[in-house]
Amino acid sequence: MNYFKALCFIFGFLLILTRPLMHLAPKKWNEFELGKAYTEEKPKWLWIAGLASLIVISFTWYKHFTSEIPYSIIMAVFITLTSIKSSQLLFNYKNFRKWVYRVLIEDRQQLVIINIAATILGIILIALGFLVY
Repeated sequence: MNYFKALCFIFGFLLILTRPLMHLAPKKWNEFELGKAYTEEKPKWLWIAGLASLIVISFTWYKHFTSEIPYSIIMAVFITLTSIKSSQLLFNYKNFRKWVYRVLIEDRQQLVIINIAATILGIILIALGFLVY
């Protein structure tokens, strides 16, 4: 299995499989998100995750330029776009946490829309893994 196919499956399944948890156990999910993942104070693990994100982005572009896998640019751009969330977490944490709180507690309709979009994106990524890579 090539690197880009693996990325498609990893991100695709993560996007799809985490969505039902948010709706089947909303209180537990909210406790996890707000009490453990995104605590009041910026967690130290965010810096490690940010560094890991940069490593994955860099390696993905390296693989794009050094391998002859058709359409690898699709995943290289997708992985690069994930840095938007990473940068918000690292450099705009308080506002990001406020937004997470609003989506999880105050405006669950927005969460439904996000989850539908994430599920569709997950399906597209898995299809890319099977059909393109």
